[in-house]
Amino acid sequence: MGGALGRSGRAAGAAASMLAHEIKNPLAGIKGAAQLLARKTDAGGERFTTLICAEVDRIATLIDQMEHFSRGQPIACTPINLYQPIHQAMETARARQFAGVRFAEDFDPSLPKVHGNHDAMVQILLNLVTNACEALGGRDDGVVRIATAYRHGLSIDNGDGRGRIALPIEVSVSDNGPGVPADIRGDLFDPFVTTKREGRGLGLALVAKLARDMGGTVQHLRDGEWTRFRVQLPVALKGQAA
Repeated sequence: MGGALGRSGRAAGAAASMLAHEIKNPLAGIKGAAQLLARKTDAGGERFTTLICAEVDRIATLIDQMEHFSRGQPIACTPINLYQPIHQAMETARARQFAGVRFAEDFDPSLPKVHGNHDAMVQILLNLVTNACEALGGRDDGVVRIATAYRHGLSIDNGDGRGRIALPIEVSVSDNGPGVPADIRGDLFDPFVTTKREGRGLGLALVAKLARDMGGTVQHLRDGEWTRFRVQLPVALKGQAA
C-alpha cells in the first residue's frame, strides 16, 4: 500500500507544481477583492470575507508545499489539534451550501494531538467532504458524516526506513450516496482517475500524497450503504516541537 500511495503522490505533486504559477495569480486577485468587500460589509458578511482570505492563504501555502513535494522535500509536521482543521474545512464546505446535504458529526473528544500539518489536513478533509457532497447528487436525504476515533493495532510501513509506524488516530468522511464504481476502486488514489465529467482526477491522489507525507495513510471502503474514506495518522510524541 505504501508503495502505491507513494507513486500516486509523486505524480500528483508534479501536476500541482506545473499548475502553481497559473493558480497563484487569480488567487491574489480573489484575496484583494475579498479585502475590499470586507471594508463595506456588516459583521455577517465579514465572516465570509475572512473565510475567503483564509482559504486563499491556505491554498497559496499548499501550492508552495506541493512545489516542495515535487522536489522531494518533506512536509513540515508539528503536534496539531485535529479539530482545528476539521472546523475550518467544515466552515468552508457549509459556505458552499450543497443542496439537500445534511452534515453529521461523531467526534471523540479525548483524542491526543496528531503529528501532522494544519493546512494539509484542511486540504485532505475539504477534498473528501466536497467529494462526498458531490456524490450525493442533490438528493434530499443526503448525509455526510465526519467522525474521529482512536483505533488500536493499526500500523504501516511507508518504506522510508523507519519501520512500522502506529497510526491510531482516525478521521473518516462518509456519505450515503451510490458509492464508487467497482471498476475504478483499485485505482482510486491514482492521478487522473475520476468519475466526474469535468474532473481532473487529482483530488484523491493529493489526499493520498498529503496523508503519506504526514506519516499516515488513507483507505476507501464500502460499508453497507455508506462510502467511507478513513485517514489514519500518528500521535504526536512527547518532545516533538509544537
